[in-house]
Amino acid sequence: MPTNLQYMLLEKPGDREFAIKMLAAYNQLDNADLVAAYNSAWNVGIVGSHLQAVSYYALHIAFKKRFGVSPILIEDDIILSLTEPIELKGDSWVYSKKL
Repeated sequence: MPTNLQYMLLEKPGDREFAIKMLAAYNQLDNADLVAAYNSAWNVGIVGSHLQAVSYYALHIAFKKRFGVSPILIEDDIILSLTEPIELKGDSWVYSKKL
């Protein structure tokens, strides 16, 4: 299990453009690949890269648009957290029982 699953995301110049670019890429993925992208992010954890966190923010938006809910939490509009691994179930996702 990764040790760092949270990041304090403070907007920097260029973040919005990068997030839009990443969101467009995530929107091209099918449901299985979107779930795989999240699980890959969870396995890596957050290594402290600002652009990595912006990419995860875009992934959060992609999940919200696709499924109405995201396994990535945004607390107080600043703390980004990866929760637990997930798996596809029908047209949505659930938390995985396999860790």
